[in-house]
Amino acid sequence: MKRIFLIILVLGIFMLGMSFVSAKEDTHFEIEKDSSGYSAIITLKDSSNNPVPKVKFSIEITKPNGAVRKLPTKTLNKTGQNIFFLGSAKGNYVITVNFKGNDNYNQCTLTKTITVTAGSGSSSAYSYYDNHNYGDSLRMDEYIYDNYWPEEIYDDPHNFDGEWY
Repeated sequence: MKRIFLIILVLGIFMLGMSFVSAKEDTHFEIEKDSSGYSAIITLKDSSNNPVPKVKFSIEITKPNGAVRKLPTKTLNKTGQNIFFLGSAKGNYVITVNFKGNDNYNQCTLTKTITVTAGSGSSSAYSYYDNHNYGDSLRMDEYIYDNYWPEEIYDDPHNFDGEWY
């Protein structure tokens, strides 16, 4: 009887120890305005402040006029970041990001307001290409790559520059 009790006690201690080893790590989002002034950089970090790459999250952007743009589920890139074009209209853009968690990380949510102060420019990838900005900002290039089909940009007769690839 003592032997069975001892085995159960050892297994209990082992299970308790394993629960601490396999505990999920906390995460938090960081949102900042990029250098263009029209986009926000979203970063997910773990409790040690290291970026968490390749996880899915949701994002919702409320424009200054109150219109809400809810984007389909996105995946953070290999550096744990993504960039999102807010808009070219002056005003406050409210960004809400949500990570539902996974086997390794706990869920987290953040809502932050970013103010766009510059008031000119276009709100599309077309003008980004038309103004020959591709290659100037890796973050903006990745945003366009993630959110537009190549045909939307290269096949548009208004910005076709002969490259078509």
